[in-house]
Amino acid sequence: MPSSSLTRDPFSGLELMSEGTFASLGSMEAMDWDTLPQSKSPSILKGLLLAFAITATAIASHHYLLKPAGIPLGSTALAMVVGIALQNLLTLPSVIQSGCRWIVTRLIPIAIVALGAGLDLSVLASSGLRYLFFIITAISVSIASALFLGKLLKLKKSTALLIGCGTGVCGSSAILAIAPILKSDEEDIIVSVGAINLIGILAMFICISIGASFHIDAQTFGIWTGATIHAVPTVAAAAFDHSMEAGEIATLVKLGRVAMLVPLIIIIALVKHRQLNATTSSNGTKSSSLLSRGTKLIPWFVWGFALMALTSSLGLLPEISFPSTVFSTEPLTIDSTQMIRTAGKLLLAMAMAAIGLQVNLKSMLTAGKKAIIAAMLSWVTLTVIVLTLLWLI
Repeated sequence: MPSSSLTRDPFSGLELMSEGTFASLGSMEAMDWDTLPQSKSPSILKGLLLAFAITATAIASHHYLLKPAGIPLGSTALAMVVGIALQNLLTLPSVIQSGCRWIVTRLIPIAIVALGAGLDLSVLASSGLRYLFFIITAISVSIASALFLGKLLKLKKSTALLIGCGTGVCGSSAILAIAPILKSDEEDIIVSVGAINLIGILAMFICISIGASFHIDAQTFGIWTGATIHAVPTVAAAAFDHSMEAGEIATLVKLGRVAMLVPLIIIIALVKHRQLNATTSSNGTKSSSLLSRGTKLIPWFVWGFALMALTSSLGLLPEISFPSTVFSTEPLTIDSTQMIRTAGKLLLAMAMAAIGLQVNLKSMLTAGKKAIIAAMLSWVTLTVIVLTLLWLI
């Protein structure tokens, strides 16, 4: 494989381990995008207009065609499907990518925060420990199954561990955050990122299909998707496709997994150092510095989502009333909570269209058959265990 192909991420096309990679992949999954370099493209307008057109088409198609026909595909997921189709069937101008990356890095965090409106945090009093149980279970099962499958498939241990972390925590973001600790080479990273992104997209559509085919209550579906799908927007797309309640629970559980990236980084680093018989003083990786580094990987929208949910739970989002006018004899009242949630779903749909326009399926498939098989089987194992536990408890 040429060296140039090893330095670029098959999902975003950015150079691996660069600031741009962390920023672009981060807002899709877990990390801050403040360091994203400014685009050198003269305009992001073409990408914005194309993503907007795809979103509008997806919403109209869902409302007038798919929903009446009983086809279980929401507008958010449909927007991603159309984006992927256009990217892989047509030759799109490179300038489109600038607008798409701008949408992904700017709009997804805002959408996630907006989707916190309407979530009643009192649910944590009754179900918080249950959610935490499934968060820890998801991470543990993902890593254990990936390591086992990696050994069975004769994958490098570091590659298997990266796949496990990506499956259990937050996809590519976890891989790129943990790879330096494992001293993984570029090939380990590229096969892991490619496999995780491919399986993450498949997981979203599989969950949507199962949710439409079987009667699954909102809380069960929310916990399941929040605990098993790889990236924040794909979790939201799948769960909100089921119901608003499922989407809110899934986002809460998923962001809990994202927050676990900090302790996971510290645990892996300490285990790695012990295996190497190295002291913290000799390699300069003290727990405090690891904590500082890990904390920077937790994005602001995690806290924004929590703050929005708290504001909504306390009833601080008011109804907006307008007096009667010459156009209407009745006063107009707008529910700000519902308005914010709707805006969040629209922004999410537009972001999914932009993500789809960046998905190069051919590049993803170059990740390697063994890595893809390991990532798929790890996700299947996680799904089966989570669904079984949800049925039992």
